[in-house]
Amino acid sequence: MNTIIEKYNSIQKDILHNFAVKWKDEECKTTFRDDVKKFYGFEKKFGWNILLNAFYIIDDTELAKQSFKKFELHGPSRHKDIGERYLRLYGLLNAIYQQKLAIQNLLEIYKINNKKEIIEKLANLELIDLRNKIGAHSTNFNQIKSDSEHIFDVYEISRPDLETGEIKLLRNQNHFENFDLDKMIKSFDKEIEQILCLMIGKVIKKLFNNQGKLFEKYLTINELRDGIMIIKNGNKNIVIK
Repeated sequence: MNTIIEKYNSIQKDILHNFAVKWKDEECKTTFRDDVKKFYGFEKKFGWNILLNAFYIIDDTELAKQSFKKFELHGPSRHKDIGERYLRLYGLLNAIYQQKLAIQNLLEIYKINNKKEIIEKLANLELIDLRNKIGAHSTNFNQIKSDSEHIFDVYEISRPDLETGEIKLLRNQNHFENFDLDKMIKSFDKEIEQILCLMIGKVIKKLFNNQGKLFEKYLTINELRDGIMIIKNGNKNIVIK
């Protein structure tokens, strides 16, 4: 079953796909990228490249998150291999960071008004903080605290805890920090879902004036995100709150 994030992403892909199907090469004096730029209102033709990249990054990184949710850090083999746990943890955290960057690119090309506030909120999520501490800057994390002795802090993953699936960091060989990976991923997903809802809502209103099948699909995904269950009964939809 596709995640809410994947469902929102599928609408983005449908919008571009429907435009591409209707675009007639032999009848156009401009290039495809020129017409995509005009259709979406992008500032540059490269907006098409950024859009496609975001599609693929979002879907690929959702696969990484789903693998973690299914197999956790031990992986499908369930071997007692601490090296695999490190690889899966680093891979998961950096996949999530790539999704964050793809969302930021969409905020830019879709010209979302409060993009600075949204990006700042994403950057302050605990999951991104964890990624920065051990997935990118474990040897030179420069957001030092009041008790830091140096111009940067150093972080280590507690190996005994990682072997049991727990995430505990040791800062400067003296201070422990605990992280609930499942809880942090859920919080991150919630933010991404809200951002995608905002962006796609703006695009659909601009391009289709909140009408048509894609708008209906968008509303259905919003209901699913809010925990509303929709069951088909013949030609009717039964809504369960």
